[in-house]
Amino acid sequence: MTTTPALIALFNSIVETGAPFYVARLYTITMFQGGQIRFTDADFDIKGNSTSALVNGYAYPSGGIKVDQKQSKTQAHLKVGTDTDTWVLVLMPRPFDPVTGATFPDTIGSVPWLQAAQGGALDFADFQVDEAYFSSLPTWPMPPGGATPVGCRTIFAGNVANVDTTNAVAVLTVNDYRSLFTIQMPLHFYQAQCRFNLFDVGCNASGNMNAASFAINGTAAAGSTQATIIGNGLPVPQGSRTYALGRIVFTGGLNATFQRTISRWDGNQTLSLLNPFPFAVAPGDPFTVYPGCNKLYTTCEMFQPSTAQSNYGGQPWIPPPEVQG
Repeated sequence: MTTTPALIALFNSIVETGAPFYVARLYTITMFQGGQIRFTDADFDIKGNSTSALVNGYAYPSGGIKVDQKQSKTQAHLKVGTDTDTWVLVLMPRPFDPVTGATFPDTIGSVPWLQAAQGGALDFADFQVDEAYFSSLPTWPMPPGGATPVGCRTIFAGNVANVDTTNAVAVLTVNDYRSLFTIQMPLHFYQAQCRFNLFDVGCNASGNMNAASFAINGTAAAGSTQATIIGNGLPVPQGSRTYALGRIVFTGGLNATFQRTISRWDGNQTLSLLNPFPFAVAPGDPFTVYPGCNKLYTTCEMFQPSTAQSNYGGQPWIPPPEVQG
């Protein structure tokens, strides 16, 4: 979120006149499987518009999950230099809705918040903290959708590194993006197999390898388990003509937005998974499945016959080390 002229003017007035101002924090969690969670620690909802720095008018509700700040549980560890900064946030989902009486009203998808966190929904999610500034404390009644701040600025961003849960709270430990520099590996390897992942930027250099073009929708049939999905009417996919080494993403049910790698396909309706889904699979749960790629040049030709030679990310013609010149 960028600093707006209105926010700069507010900062200048604070410096020049000592005028009061009010700050609320906005939290955005973008899950690795897709989807976003937004909330604020303010006592009122906050919403942006075209003139604020809240892009596209995103709303940050205050009535759902709570941030435990009364015990100073929100902690930022910021260091000078290139060391990784960390942010620790304690979140308390509501056990019930005081108005409707519904139990566990705070959910990720359709799964209760703590249960989803324990199942891995927040693993390696993107996490961002923004501060929303007000020149005066918003008063009741609030406008529809919440109060609009003068402006916002991002104060922290990173990836969720650890998720610890109890029966009441979830503790998120977040490392800023500099932690990615600690990965000890070169940018590219010279190797026989392709270095790209299917449908990523390198694989799609020609523009004809969009995942949506190869996606196949299906529903789970009776007999499906968390580790084995039986699909209704799964056709042979395009490209490699196999789902092995591909992925499956549930678009509904308890496992909505979760995805898993397919380790084996029986050539008919059964998909065996490398790791099981966290929640039970019910008959009729919808999913989207994608073909797999074993990263060989011959498989690349099956996906993109006319551009495989220029797009393939491996070097299959490099002789093995034991070959003498």
